Amino acid sequence: MLSDIPERFEKGNTVYLGNEPACREFTISGFHVSGGRECLLTLEGLEDRDDALSLKGQTIYIERKTAEETRRFLEDGSFYYFDLIGCEVFRDGVPFGVVKDIFEAGAGEILIIEDKKGMEIFIPFVDDIVDTAAIARKRIDIHPIEGMIENANDGTTMDGNDG
Repeated sequence: MLSDIPERFEKGNTVYLGNEPACREFTISGFHVSGGRECLLTLEGLEDRDDALSLKGQTIYIERKTAEETRRFLEDGSFYYFDLIGCEVFRDGVPFGVVKDIFEAGAGEILIIEDKKGMEIFIPFVDDIVDTAAIARKRIDIHPIEGMIENANDGTTMDGNDG
């Protein structure tokens, strides 16, 4: 769960757990911050520890409406993942493609961009490469390191070795 907005998890709120599209709906019956970055979420309908353990590793989703209601708690310059989806991507001021998805990788998030040729390009979502200053206009500018995209298009790995 990626959230630093505890108001999303107030008693009575709805959350969805699972891997899309097979998510189950739950009502929150309790929420407790147990230290640092950890919390305990109690959900109605889970009868015992085994029920709860069956959900271990599942993604927790909230409705877009709930996200919009808590947008005011975001820090300046912050946004939701769904704000990225559908953004037009520019490289060197030239239209390059569209953000199709974003996923979590071990070292951070990765943007999946469909370029103008219909190919999926994976771009690390880091400040040095991705500029989100114009996200309100559904625009993202990318500044990939030399060879990153070209190597992805010709079948070689990021380090230039044949893959």
